[in-house]
Amino acid sequence: MKAVLVAMHLVACQPDLLICEDMSTVSKRWEDIQACRDERKLAMARVKEALPPWAVVMSRCRYLIGRDRRSLPLF
Repeated sequence: MKAVLVAMHLVACQPDLLICEDMSTVSKRWEDIQACRDERKLAMARVKEALPPWAVVMSRCRYLIGRDRRSLPLF
């Protein structure tokens, strides 16, 4: 049986949250969403170390589910 993989998405934003930059450079994947969530704080701390103190760092663990023919187009 195939597992649905989980990925962590990290972004760093300006304080007003209008401009954000993707910081997800690690291609690590988890088979359990809780394992991803357990590593979020550490990953956010690593990213925040290299940024100015005013930067807002956010993260989210999400399932990697591919789009199929029935999915609506994004644009």
